[in-house]
Amino acid sequence: MTGPRMTGPALTYPFVRRVPHRLLGDMLRMTLSEALHYDLTLEEGRTLSRAFTAVAHDYRRTDILYLSPIGMDGDFSAAVHAEGVDVDTSGTPHHLSWDDVRELAERLAVE
Repeated sequence: MTGPRMTGPALTYPFVRRVPHRLLGDMLRMTLSEALHYDLTLEEGRTLSRAFTAVAHDYRRTDILYLSPIGMDGDFSAAVHAEGVDVDTSGTPHHLSWDDVRELAERLAVE
């Protein structure tokens, strides 16, 4: 299980950890900021991991990533471009650098 990376008293984002769901069992919570997280089934986590790995390898092959997790009401949607991935939010998009994308890909694959 991977928890938050600590740097002093503050959390460092993004991170992935296992969380229980009363109906779906173990899930992965991908936390991108204090206010932005996605609860994914283990298979959804592996699927997003593969998508992150693919765009980190060659971002020019797709413009957008999309996933509708069954354990939450919202969707995961992100624009892919040369500088990384911009996750759609209700406000300003949340930017993930390529280092963030590769780290999330690794953590979602092994959890």
